[in-house]
Amino acid sequence: MDKASLRKQFLEKRQGLSRSQYWILMDNLLDQIKSFDWSKYKVVHIFLPIKKHQEIDTFSILNYFKHNYPQLQIVIPRTNFETFEMENVLYDHDHTVLVRNKFDIPEPIHGRILANDQIDLVFVPLLAFDKQGNRAGYGKGFYDRFLSKCRSDVQKAGISFFEPVNQISDLNEFDTKLDLCICPDKIWRF
Repeated sequence: MDKASLRKQFLEKRQGLSRSQYWILMDNLLDQIKSFDWSKYKVVHIFLPIKKHQEIDTFSILNYFKHNYPQLQIVIPRTNFETFEMENVLYDHDHTVLVRNKFDIPEPIHGRILANDQIDLVFVPLLAFDKQGNRAGYGKGFYDRFLSKCRSDVQKAGISFFEPVNQISDLNEFDTKLDLCICPDKIWRF
């Protein structure tokens, strides 16, 4: 299936979740996050959710890290929609001030910037992924561009409420594969 069809199908699927279905999936997803050994990572990049699209509540993941891995440095993206680039702003659980940008994505107003080469793992947003580790995002290429500037050994972790499709048909040379994708019932490794 092509990316445009997958975007439409999985956005509708996510929007169709009831509040109780959403939170059951979220609880199961957090159980998978908790099964990880996060102590081997120093810096983790995590996106913040667009609530109107029922994206995964990464604030719950941030809260888990705050209480269980306080030494873990978290960076969150601040986007430049003119250059389609992102910068990594160090997230402080108690002091980071967030505002919603024009696409309703929470972003930090200010904060210390960390270089891409300091990041050990990136949580990559997606709408769908396939069994080979390819993903379909929103189609702007922010994360593909961003990941191309990270270290070659950075871990690329998708996070999804839904299982993979068999194959995404319209890949290009700029698409970056995931190393793993965390789902409510399983962690897929590629």
